Amino acid sequence: MIDSRELLLLSERLARGTCEADWRAAVSRAYYSAFHHAREFFQALGFDVPRSDAAHAFFWRRMENSGHAALKSAGSTLVQLRRQRNRADYDVHETVIQRDARSVITRAAETIHLIDSLGSGDRQAAIEVIRTYERDVLRETTWRVRPR
Repeated sequence: MIDSRELLLLSERLARGTCEADWRAAVSRAYYSAFHHAREFFQALGFDVPRSDAAHAFFWRRMENSGHAALKSAGSTLVQLRRQRNRADYDVHETVIQRDARSVITRAAETIHLIDSLGSGDRQAAIEVIRTYERDVLRETTWRVRPR
């Protein structure tokens, strides 16, 4: 099993590369580092995260509506990182430079740090706000009581 931070380390190595393919791969791996970190975070809180491309929207909707400024910021950054990853992976006619890769890596690391900086009280408060958002707005329930 790989830890999401290992993908960030890989992206840093790729960003030191000498060609655009390296930098594109660095952007992609940096995004997925933050993405998988968000997955681990939500699963640890007791949410059932979809295993499809629906996971991307799952994260930002709940982060943006968590009632917590740091999570909202992390969710917004995750959306931006995904756009950069899509550009790096799909828009081969557009140039990706080393500075682009380094910028994405920095923002992915900041996103991971924001998630990690939440204390247990902030996490519990976010769970309650997100559960209410799911019930009242999304009309779905993905949080599950975790056995002790």
